[in-house]
Amino acid sequence: MVHNSWSSHAKRWVTGLGLAVPLVAMLLYGPLWLWTLAVSAAAAVGLWEYETLAQCPAMTRLELAFSLAVGAVFPAVAWLLGPAGVLAWAVGSVFALWGKQLARPPLTRDTFQRGLITLGGWFYVALPLAFVMLLGALESGRAWVFFVLFVIVSGDVGAYYTGKSFGRRKLYEAVSPKKTVEGAVGGLASSAVVGTIFGVLFLGDTGASVAALGAVSIVTELVGQAGDLMESLLKRMAGCKDSSALLPGHGGLLDRLDSLLFAFPTVWVYAQGL
Repeated sequence: MVHNSWSSHAKRWVTGLGLAVPLVAMLLYGPLWLWTLAVSAAAAVGLWEYETLAQCPAMTRLELAFSLAVGAVFPAVAWLLGPAGVLAWAVGSVFALWGKQLARPPLTRDTFQRGLITLGGWFYVALPLAFVMLLGALESGRAWVFFVLFVIVSGDVGAYYTGKSFGRRKLYEAVSPKKTVEGAVGGLASSAVVGTIFGVLFLGDTGASVAALGAVSIVTELVGQAGDLMESLLKRMAGCKDSSALLPGHGGLLDRLDSLLFAFPTVWVYAQGL
């Protein structure tokens, strides 16, 4: 049992490091068009996992392709047109869904409900990922993107080890049995420290104060924990342990993105106002 547990833990670290190295290189040195390709691909994969959780096997291949194609455009319009483009495409996606429903009868309650599920996927997965591009396009944008990653990753690590060592009270057992109140507090503390230090070192020229950096770190981690619980709720309702088996030791891509989905918009709201 110990061997199996360690094997799973080791897989998580190996997979995590294997993803982190090219990701860090791209974020540091890659042009924004390359970011767009990567984020659009992530949006498509995340939507595939979401639609599989929510609608498989009822969804046809054509419906899935439509969902992925519309969702993958969100990061591209964020790069090309900025916030106005994202807003326009959010409205456009509603009209695209409307047109698709008209073109593909029967017009039944079932198709209506499945269309709403697809719309929910665009606003849950693709729209938040567009904020990676909006954040990256800001002055000191690359540093802000790393700020989000450092805050969320340190929160995940802090929550895991604090919960494992001191966890007693369940945070929300019906949704995520392993999460504890102590782990959540440890994640918040870890994020506050790491985010503030990172901000002082790399975001000092943005005008962000130490107090503001600490507050934004805590709020971002809170939002990240909420995103984690939200995806756990989706998996619980779908009767699945992971969003897919794409990443050994981690489950699916959506299992890795869940904490980040709402963190990027949160930090963008603060950073673009500086």
